[in-house]
Amino acid sequence: MFSPPPAGRDLCYTGVVKKRIEEISAAFGGKLIGTKWMKQHVCETLSYMPEYITSYITKNCWFFSSLDDAWAFTFTGNDLKDKHLIFLSDDLLHQHEGQIRYSIAHEIGHVMLKHRNSVLERQTKREIKKQEKEADAFARQFMR
Repeated sequence: MFSPPPAGRDLCYTGVVKKRIEEISAAFGGKLIGTKWMKQHVCETLSYMPEYITSYITKNCWFFSSLDDAWAFTFTGNDLKDKHLIFLSDDLLHQHEGQIRYSIAHEIGHVMLKHRNSVLERQTKREIKKQEKEADAFARQFMR
């Protein structure tokens, strides 16, 4: 797992992290739709996670946020078939970096923990609360 550099670490570490972030971005193959800032946050968050998580998420998830150069966009059902969709709001992307990374990691936790979608399926409040706690615990593992 990637972890942040100790204080005073040389530029070599920074280069390794930048390369990892670029590799993660390329692995999404167009499934990061939004601002450059959003894409950077998603890839940085994933850079702190083990390779098996990064690989699964880049193959099976789309991330969406608003675009700088478009008011709207359209997808066909086949674009998202059998994939997870994670939407990151503009409000989230205006929060501090720690909150943004935590929220992204939390949503990735729902995917990795195979939580049901409470929007499309009826769930009890107890089940939702349990899933939220599990996703929070997942996200806390990657906060540094």
